[in-house]
Amino acid sequence: MGYSENNSYNRGQFVKKDLGPRKNEWIRSTEVQLIGAEGENLGVVETPKALILAQEAGLDLVEVGATAKPPVCKIMDFSKFVYQQNKKKKATLVSSKMKEQKEFRFTPVMDIGDTSHRIKRAQEFLSKGHPVKLTMVKKGRQSKEIAQSVFAEILTNFADYSSIEAEPKMENNRISITFRQNGKTKNKQNSEEENQAI
Repeated sequence: MGYSENNSYNRGQFVKKDLGPRKNEWIRSTEVQLIGAEGENLGVVETPKALILAQEAGLDLVEVGATAKPPVCKIMDFSKFVYQQNKKKKATLVSSKMKEQKEFRFTPVMDIGDTSHRIKRAQEFLSKGHPVKLTMVKKGRQSKEIAQSVFAEILTNFADYSSIEAEPKMENNRISITFRQNGKTKNKQNSEEENQAI
């Protein structure tokens, strides 16, 4: 857990800034549970002595376990530590973005070229790890039979992916199903009950 020594003023309130873990002279405890640069446990050491050991090694004393009593501190290269932490955060962010769902909408009268392009884009997103939602939108007096037929044909292009739902979901004038990267589709066509409801 980081410490919050500095405050900023935001909309009439003071907001504490997280400056990361305490290090060196910022460590408040009079003694610490010390971990050496190689990961060895050096036991409980007075903070001034721990600082000297860190300085002699040309490294920093970093508080890595602030809630422990006494707090756990490790001798390390703080700059390298911060770099590794930022790298982990970026990797987590990338992983999170990879999982964002993408939706592709179709209509019964959509141009074949446009339909093919959307199918291709959907497959590309699936290959990158995104869940992909396919939606068929029926407008006005458009035939439900044609909408069902066109959607069923589109879904044949996704036989190599698994569907999250057991069946395509019907909502008002839309039919939709969501795919993910691995596995096989559980169902490529609407159930008879859903088809009749559209």
